Amino acid sequence: MKRDMDVIRRIALATEALPPGQVLRDLKDLDNETFAIHVQWMEEAGLLTAAIHPKDGVKPADMAVVWRLTWAGCEFAEAVRNDTLWAKAKKQVIAPSSSWTFGVLTDWLKTEILNGLSKIS
Repeated sequence: MKRDMDVIRRIALATEALPPGQVLRDLKDLDNETFAIHVQWMEEAGLLTAAIHPKDGVKPADMAVVWRLTWAGCEFAEAVRNDTLWAKAKKQVIAPSSSWTFGVLTDWLKTEILNGLSKIS
C-alpha cells in the first residue's frame, strides 16, 4: 500500500478536532486497514500516539485507535489546515510525477507559510 497524504492530513485534522478524552477509531469512507496502516505510519513518524493491532511490525495493521497528536503532529496539522495551501502542496510537491519525502513536504509547507507571513506585514 502506498502512503496517501490526503488520508494522513484527514487523520491529523480529525485527531486535532477531538474533544478532550475522545479517541479516533476510523474515518468516514475509509476502510479499517487503510486507516490503521496510515495511523501506524504516522506513529512511526512521531505525529501521533496510538494503539495499533497487530503491533508486531510483521503483519499489516488492521485496527487502530488514535489517542492524540504529538507536538510534531500539531505542527503538521497547522501546516496542512489551509485548503488552498494544501492544494498547492499537492500540485507542486506531491504530484504523481515528482519524487518527494515527508521532510521535503513539511519544509515546503513551512516556507510557504513564512512567505505568506512576510506578505502580511
